[in-house]
Amino acid sequence: MRSEWPDLKLTDFAIVLRSTTALGAPFEEALRALGLPYEVRGWGATARNEVVRFLVGYLESLRRPDDSEALESALASSLCGVGPRTISRLRAYARERSRPLKKAVDRVMYSLAARDPERYPLPWGGDAPAGRAEGAPQEARPEADFMAFLGAEELDALHRAMVVRERLLGRARTLPVASLAYAVLIEEGAIGRLLDLELSPEQREEAIAHLRSAIEGLESIELVHERMHGAKPLLADITGSLETLLAAAADDTEAAAGSRDAVQVMTVHQAKGLEFEVVFCAGFAHGLFPLDAKPHPLLDADDRAWLERFKVGFMPSWPSDPDGHLAEEARLAFVAMTRARRRLYVSYADGYLRQAGRSVFLDMADPVAEVHELTRASSRLAPEDVLLGREAEVLLAAHPTALSEATLARAAGLGLDVGFLTDPISGEPFEPYGDDRNPATVEIDHFSPTTLNDYLKCPRLYWYNHHPGLVEEPRSVAMERGGFLHEVLQDFHEHESEWHPLESDQQRQWLEDALQRHLDGYLSRMEGVLDRKREEKQVRSVLGNYIRSITGMQFIRRLGTLAVEKRFHLQLDGVEVVGKIDRVNDVGDGEVEVVDYKTGSGKPMRFAYEMYFGPELHDVQLALYYLACKDGLDDEGKPLGFQPRFLSLWYPKDWVWGGMRQDIFSVGRPAGLKEYREKPLTTEDLERSRAVVMNAIERIKGGHFEPAPRELPGTCVTRFGSCPHAAICSYGGAPPE
Repeated sequence: MRSEWPDLKLTDFAIVLRSTTALGAPFEEALRALGLPYEVRGWGATARNEVVRFLVGYLESLRRPDDSEALESALASSLCGVGPRTISRLRAYARERSRPLKKAVDRVMYSLAARDPERYPLPWGGDAPAGRAEGAPQEARPEADFMAFLGAEELDALHRAMVVRERLLGRARTLPVASLAYAVLIEEGAIGRLLDLELSPEQREEAIAHLRSAIEGLESIELVHERMHGAKPLLADITGSLETLLAAAADDTEAAAGSRDAVQVMTVHQAKGLEFEVVFCAGFAHGLFPLDAKPHPLLDADDRAWLERFKVGFMPSWPSDPDGHLAEEARLAFVAMTRARRRLYVSYADGYLRQAGRSVFLDMADPVAEVHELTRASSRLAPEDVLLGREAEVLLAAHPTALSEATLARAAGLGLDVGFLTDPISGEPFEPYGDDRNPATVEIDHFSPTTLNDYLKCPRLYWYNHHPGLVEEPRSVAMERGGFLHEVLQDFHEHESEWHPLESDQQRQWLEDALQRHLDGYLSRMEGVLDRKREEKQVRSVLGNYIRSITGMQFIRRLGTLAVEKRFHLQLDGVEVVGKIDRVNDVGDGEVEVVDYKTGSGKPMRFAYEMYFGPELHDVQLALYYLACKDGLDDEGKPLGFQPRFLSLWYPKDWVWGGMRQDIFSVGRPAGLKEYREKPLTTEDLERSRAVVMNAIERIKGGHFEPAPRELPGTCVTRFGSCPHAAICSYGGAPPE
C-alpha cells in the first residue's frame, strides 16, 4: 500500500479492535515480525509503562501485605529505590532458610534497630529487639550474613522503603483507591524518580499520559463502586485482580494521542473522532459485534439488574433493554467502519475463545467490496484456496479410513502423492521415537558446545532444537543482553594494547566509548522509553562490575589478553566440534586462562564443579574449550597451541566477596585460592568430561533421541522454566508407565 500511495506515513495506518487487551497480541506479534514500529493505545500500552507497573504491583502488595511475591514485586522495581542487589540478597537469604521474604525483611529491620535505634527505628513502631517488642526475636541474634555486603546507602534505602510501606498500609485502611494511588506515587518517590530520568519532553509526556490513564481507570472503578454502595471503595473492598479491572475499564476510555510515526493499534471506543487513511477493523465476528456479555466493563449482569431494580432514581449509562443494546452496538460498529479515508479492511475469524463467524452487522452494512476468505476451519477447507500440497497430504493421511478409491483418484488429480497417502505409517505423530523408529544413522556436519549441552539435558530437546527446522523461540531479554555484552567486551579487548598502559579512570573511559558504539542499536530493540532506560542501567551495572574487577587486584596472575571470541575447530575421533572461546588470558610460563563470560547470576563453586566436571556433569563447554586449546585449529587451519592453566567462569553481574564472582578451575596444580573461588581438576575429571562428550556424539550419530529429560532449567520436569517444545513432544513431562 505504501508503494501504491507513497505519501502515506505509518501513522496513517490504524488497527481498530474491540479490545486491545484481549485481541491485540497477535497483531503486535505480526508487526514485530515485519519490523514495523507501532503504538498501542489504551491499557495494552499503559501496562508496559514502568511507573504504571510499579503502581499496580505496589497496590497489590498493600492489599496482600503478607504475600512474599507481591512484596518482592513492589520492592524490586527500579522506581522503589531499594535496588536489585538488595532484593537479590534478601531473596537468596529467604530461599536458603525456607522462609517468606517478609520474614527476611523483618529480620533486617530488627538488626538495623539493634544496631542504631535512633537512625533505624522499627517501621511498625515499638522498641528495638532488646526491648522484646511484639514479634521480635526472643533473644539477640547475629545479623544476617549478607548485611555485611550492603552499603549504608542500600540499608538506608531498604529501611526508608519499609517505613513508607508501613505508613501506606495504615492509609490503605482509610483512603479510597485512587487517593491511595496518588499517595503511593508521591510518598514512595516514584514521581520524583520519573522526573529525574533524562527524558525528552515528548517521552516524559508519554510516560505521564500512561500514568494518568491508569489513575483514571482507578477513578472509574471508584465511580461504579460508589454508585452501587454509596461510598468510594477502599483497597480491601476490591475483589479480583486490579490489573484485570483496569484493563476492562481502559478499553472504554479515551486514547492518548499518538506520539511517533508508527502504526496505531486502538479500541473502537478510542477511535471515536479520529480518522486514518487506511484502517483494519479486526474481530467483526459474532460474539464481539454485537457483544452480548456485558455492556458495562466493570459490572456483570447481576450487578446491573440489582442497580436498575433497587436503586431509587438510578439512571443507567447502558441500554436497559435488548433492542437498545443492539442499537448501541450497531452505532459502535458504524464508528469502526467509518474511520478510514481511503481504504477499509474488515476481518473476522471462525472462532475466538468459542465458535464465532461473520458478524450480523456486516450483512446489515452490505459493503460493496472484494471478499477474500482464508480459513483453516476443518468444516470449510477448500484445498485449492488455503492448503499447500504437503499440508493436504498430511491431513488426508491422518484419516486413512476416509481414503476411498474415489478420494484417492481425486487426490491424484490434484497432484498429491498417492503413495504417501496409502503408506501405513503416514500421518503418524511428528518425528516419532521408540522401538524401530529411530533413524539408523544421522549425518551431521558438526557439533558445538550448545548442541551437546542440549542433548545432555534431554535427547528430544536436542532433536527438536537442531533437526526438524521448527521456528526458533524468540530470544529472551537475558539472551539479547548477553550477546550485546559480548560485543562490547570484544570491542574493548581488541584495543587492549592501547588502553592497558593507562590509569584505571582512562581504562574505564575506553570501556564507556566501546559501550557507546553499540548502545543505540541495542536499545532500539527495547519497546518503551522506560524499558530502554532500565536496560541501559542494567548493562552499565554489569560493565561497571567488570571494569572494577579487571582494573583491581587479580586473584591470579594475568599479564594480558591473547585472544577474544576465538573460533575453533576440534576433531574428536573423526567428528568436528565448532565453537568460540570468549577470551584467552596470558598467565605466564607459556600457559593461559580460558574465560567464559556468564551474564546471568552465578553459582557457588561446588555447584559449578558438579555442572561442568562432576560425576553427573551436564555442561561440556569448559571441557571442549580445554580440548580445543590443546588440539583445536582456528578458521585458517592453524593450531591454537594454548596450554590451559585455568578454566574460568566470570559473572560480572554478581559482586561478591569484594569482587566479581569468578569460578576458577585450575589444571595440573592448585593456585592456592580459597575453596569458594578455586577447584583443582584431576586427570579423572578431564577424562570423564571427554568421555561424556564422546558418548553424546556417538548416541546422536546412532539416532538415539528418546526423551530423557533431566531436572535442569529448560526441560519439562523442572520447576525452573519449561521446555519450548512441550506442545509437540508426546512425552509431556511425565515418565512413561
